[in-house]
Order: sequence, then C-alpha cells, then structure tokens
Amino acid sequence: MICTSATSYKRKRWQLPDAPPDPAAVEHLANALRLPPLIAQLLIQRGLTSPAAALAFLEPKFKDLHSPYLLPNMHAAADRIVAAVRNHQKITLYGDYDVDGITGTAMLWHTLTAAGANVHTYIPHRVDEGYGLNTDAINALADSGTQLLITIDCGCSAIDPITYARSRNLDVIVSDHHEFPPNGQLPPATAIVHPRLPATQDSGLRTQDYPNPDLCGAGVAFKLAWAVAQKLCNAERVNDTYRALLMEFTALAALGTIADVVPLTGENRIIVKHGLDQLARTQLPGLRALIHAAGYGRDSDRTLDCTAVGFALAPRLNAAGRMDHAREAVELLTTATGQRAEELAAWLEEQNRDRQSTERKMADLAKQQIGDRQSAIGNDLDLILVAAHDSFHAGVVGIVASRLVDAFHRPAFVLAQGPTELHGSARSIPNFDLHLAIDHVRDLLLSGGGHAMAGGVKLPLHHLDEFRQRLNDYARLHLSEDDLIPTLPIDAVITLADCTPAVISHLERLEPFGRGNPRPRFLLENLRLSAPPRRVGVTGNHLQLTLSSPPPTPRLARAIAFKMGDLEPQLPLGTPLHLIVEPKLDTFNHITKVDLVILDLARCDNEPFTSP
Repeated sequence: MICTSATSYKRKRWQLPDAPPDPAAVEHLANALRLPPLIAQLLIQRGLTSPAAALAFLEPKFKDLHSPYLLPNMHAAADRIVAAVRNHQKITLYGDYDVDGITGTAMLWHTLTAAGANVHTYIPHRVDEGYGLNTDAINALADSGTQLLITIDCGCSAIDPITYARSRNLDVIVSDHHEFPPNGQLPPATAIVHPRLPATQDSGLRTQDYPNPDLCGAGVAFKLAWAVAQKLCNAERVNDTYRALLMEFTALAALGTIADVVPLTGENRIIVKHGLDQLARTQLPGLRALIHAAGYGRDSDRTLDCTAVGFALAPRLNAAGRMDHAREAVELLTTATGQRAEELAAWLEEQNRDRQSTERKMADLAKQQIGDRQSAIGNDLDLILVAAHDSFHAGVVGIVASRLVDAFHRPAFVLAQGPTELHGSARSIPNFDLHLAIDHVRDLLLSGGGHAMAGGVKLPLHHLDEFRQRLNDYARLHLSEDDLIPTLPIDAVITLADCTPAVISHLERLEPFGRGNPRPRFLLENLRLSAPPRRVGVTGNHLQLTLSSPPPTPRLARAIAFKMGDLEPQLPLGTPLHLIVEPKLDTFNHITKVDLVILDLARCDNEPFTSP
C-alpha cells in the first residue's frame, strides 16, 4: 500500500503487488516468448507462469473452446429441442431483459428459425413483471399453445413457476448461470443447463464439472445453440448455414459476456476475443444498425473493443428494458432488417438518451438526500446509503446505486417508492457481502436476494426507517475504516523509458481487458511538470500535462487527465508528481505515439490537493 488516501487527487490508496515476481522467472518467460520483461512480469502476476499458458492467453484459439456437451444435461436439452423442431411443436424462448438475455434469446431464435421451427420469444417487463418466470406469463404461453419453454439467463431458482408450468403440460429447459436457491433445491425442469451445476446432477454421462464456471447467460445460450446445431446436422461438424450462424453468435456472446461483467479469462476470453473481431464484420442487419447508430459504423475509425461494448452498445440494448420493454431489442437482433432495423436502432438511441437524463436526475437527487441526512444526523455518512423517492425510475435504480458507490465508496440501496411499497437495487464494495446484509433484514422484506456485490429488494414503505437502521447496525459489525477507503491497484512501477510504442504494442496483446483481466496500471514516480498545464476539451474539463523524468536519463512525455481540469491552478510549473497511468497507443497520420492516461496523481512532497 502507498499512503495516498489523504493526498492524491482521487483520495485513493495506491496498492502495489505484495511481491514482484522472481526476476529469473520473468527473464525466462520474456526470452521464451520474445517479450519485453515488463510484459512477462504482467503475465506472471496474472497467474500465467509457463510459456504455454502465456502463449494461450496472448493468442486465444477458437478451437480451445470447451465442447458444449461438457455442460450438464446438454444432451437431454438439445435432444428435446430437436424433437420439438421435428414434431413442429410450438417453442417459446423466455429471455431476461438485459443484454445477456437479449443476445442469448437472439442466438437460439436464429438457430431454431434456420431449422424451420415454430419458435417465438417472450421477454418479461422489468417493472410490471420483474425478473424471471411468473405464473401469469406461463398461463398465457400455455394457453397460446406453447409446448416447450426454454429460459435464457433465468430460471434456475424458479421452483414454483416451473412446477406450475409442468402442471400445464409444458416441458421446460432452463439455460442459466445465476445463483441456485440457498436450500439447494432445483426446479423440476426437463433439463437444467448451468455451468456451475455439479456433474453428479447431470442426467447424462458427464463425469466432471464444467471447466468454466464463469460462463454468462449468453455464453450458455451460445453453447446450447451449438449443441442443437450439431444435433440437427447429425454431425460434430455443422453445415455451412450453421457454421456462419455460430460465427455470428460469437459477436452476440461477446456482447453478453462483456455486459454481464464476468471474468475475461479462459473460455470467456476466447469468446470475447473472437467475438469482437466478428462484431466488426457482422452481417446481422440489426446488429449492424446498432453499431452504426452508436457511432461505430463503417466510416468510423473508432475501435469496436470492450470499451465500445460496455459504454456504447450494451447500454443501448439495456435501455429498452430499463425505460420501456426489451422486446424491441430482441426484435432488432432477430427479425428486423432494412428500414425497420434502422428505426429500432434509432429508437434505442432515444431510449438510451432518456436513460442517461433520468440517471443524472436520480443521482443528483440521491446525493442530495444523502447530504441532507448527513446534516440531519450530525455525523459522518451512513455506512450503508439508502436513497428512496417516488420519482425514481425502477429501471434505472441499479445504475444509480453504482454511481453512489463510485461517489462515496459505501454500499448503496436506491429504491423506487410507490404508494405502499419500495423496490430497488443495491451495489456493494469489496469485503462487504451484500447478500448476507439482505438476509439480515429479510424479515422486513417482501422479497430480496442477490450476491456479494449486487442485489435487489422489495419492502413495505413503512419499514423504510427500520430497514436503513438495521442495515447500518449490521454494517458497523462488518465494515472497517480500511474497507471504506477506495484502493487503486497498481501492476508495477515503471519509468518513461518503458513508455515506448514497441513496449506498449506488446501491452495491447493482453486485450480484451475487463473483469479478471484489467487494463494494466502503472506508477510513474518523481516526474516534474516541464510546462504549464493546459486545460483542454470543449468546457476545459480535462487537463493536458507535459512531464519530464529526472537525470541521468531525462525524457519528456505528454499525459491527459480526464475530468481533472479543476487541478490546473494547483499545478505550477516544476511541480514534482507521482502518477498512476494507463499507457495506450495512438496513431495519427501514420505516426504512432504513446498516450499516458492519468487515473490519479499526488505531489511528491505529500501536500494534499484541494478536494475535487
């Protein structure tokens, strides 16, 4: 740890690795793969200690994807789906309303449509129906003639709804990746395809657990589509139609994998690496329209990477379910072509702008409530933040909870308030298990659940004060002062001599970056401002710095500090600085240079900056 929590601009504690890798191991890996030592060090720190493991990481191969039949009950699930196709039974795909569910639903729809199946889709309304299966929907689907119901990104805990569906003579196949019920009971589905279901609960001959327990819902749907295609073709090698579809599905699976923030390691890395390549050349009309509407069209020089998916494409797909209904997003990725695809992409653009505006207003109001409460109780902030208002949009509460966590580094609940009930979402911080906190107040709730970092609750309005109080009583026993200080992990200490295009080009071989494989961050020590800082951007919100390293090997570098323009008066010429940076390559007019993106900075003399 570096004691910067009181002095850095972001008030974060800078955290270096506990111990650097063995220099001999770094040298061996660097020589074996002809890598700069810095890159070899990063690979070893990420657990890739052998040349074979490191090479597989740097050059992920499509052929290294696991067989779909390693997933539990895959044979039974695929056989039942193929039987429904050949017997012309009505199949309904019941998908979740987020990107994971939308893309998974689209993959299975295309797979079954290519086989001439009688296939339909159903997406529940986020506010009116809530997450997962419900008996009203099951009734409507059964009445409409559905004989096989396939869930996508939901269903593994839907014991009562699936029990009811079986009573209505529906066969149900569950494809999901979420948590099972705490008591271990499974729904009475025809087959459950889930990456964390133990081999002992497989109806087939599988003898080992699935090698990638972190497969997301779209990943499970991708594997299910793959297995169904093989069964339909009666061969391991599918025909040209399905081969082309499966390649398209890598793009959809990558969208879901990135949006669901699962670890981008192992098989997930393979899916995302190849899926991003496919995204740039997709022939799916709706996906092409979405990409163009987001500003990544054919005439754009912007790269379709994890950032593009996470901050441009995924929010637009999610906006449908948050602000209205996700069925339009499913239509975009399934039946929409030509003008209809462009109309839907434009509509999603409008929904996303509406979501952004709503999010800003809600976040401002939530922060005002937190400040008012802090003033009222006359001491520090609550350990767990709870904001509730009758103007809060139920589809945006989770995003706003994340914004509060970012702003205050405390667990946060944001609740939409109705006449008699509250319902909303929560997000947490490291070292605080939100699921256990929700269990602690379960007697106050109408429903609630989640996992360590995220959850959702519904409770009577008259329980709000007690809900807040008991959560904070619980937090006082389970949160320390250290837990409330945000940390900024650092991969290594480097110098400006390391920031060359030759080195950073190797650094970019570690992409795609995301959870489990974050973009490397480095500490640059004892640099000086060699020119006055310059505010840039339309509103002067960003800061451009020119820096120099000390003798005996002085070097110059330019860096950009986004949203730190207010620091300009506090940085006179010659100020000595430590910086945390993410180096990136930038090519303009055929000239490639390294950009240093500043994440945080601190004075070398430990004098604090004025709070942002």
